Amino acid sequence: MTISTAALAAVLLASCGTSGNGASEETTTPESSETAETPDAEPTETESEPEPEEETSSSTALSTNYAAEAVDFGEPGATTDPGTQLAFGQPAWVNQTENFGEEETTGGVGVSILAIQELDASMFDDYENAEEFAGLQPYAIIYQVQWLYDAPEGYKPTSPALFPIHEDGSDAQYLVSGMFTTMFSSPGDSCGLQLPPYDEATRTLVTCMVGLGSGQPLVGAMFNGESYGAFFATDGNPYVGSPIVWR
Repeated sequence: MTISTAALAAVLLASCGTSGNGASEETTTPESSETAETPDAEPTETESEPEPEEETSSSTALSTNYAAEAVDFGEPGATTDPGTQLAFGQPAWVNQTENFGEEETTGGVGVSILAIQELDASMFDDYENAEEFAGLQPYAIIYQVQWLYDAPEGYKPTSPALFPIHEDGSDAQYLVSGMFTTMFSSPGDSCGLQLPPYDEATRTLVTCMVGLGSGQPLVGAMFNGESYGAFFATDGNPYVGSPIVWR
């Protein structure tokens, strides 16, 4: 597997009864002028079998310690203004347009950086091109996406492109993966972390990308409204010069 960096230039009764036949002996008693009254028989209580207790299922499944938990983005409002500075876990709401085959869809998307944590640089040792990562420090950038629209059957919606930034605000590199990669490829989830599964009810995904710090810590990420493969800025994109930043 070859992993390349990007931006080099810039996830189980029976009821029982008894019966008997007994012979009774006949006896005589003295006649009496009075007739003995036979007291009313006391009603007898019939025993009923106890109702079976309802079976309750119990689970011995253990909980999973995820590297980050999904957060509640709340109700979406208007799109987030360009240049907005956000803390980790705070969502930005933006519109994005996708092409699903011949169908074009424009809809709202919520996105936020949840956490950034340092990874072990030994992860590069198994790469065929490990020498290209000399001096780079990998960081797991864990982020959450919530789509407000459904993708047609057979398609998956696209996550907004996020770009890592250094402590001084400068652009950082990130890992891309796949069969064929270029500096314009999208990042894959190469973090190796346990993350919550996709929530179909809320269309929420928690995923991760690997950012690469060079000479200084990687502390945040930005949304500039462009795709990973963009050669030129889109006309009229207000986020290019004033990105939304999490740090």
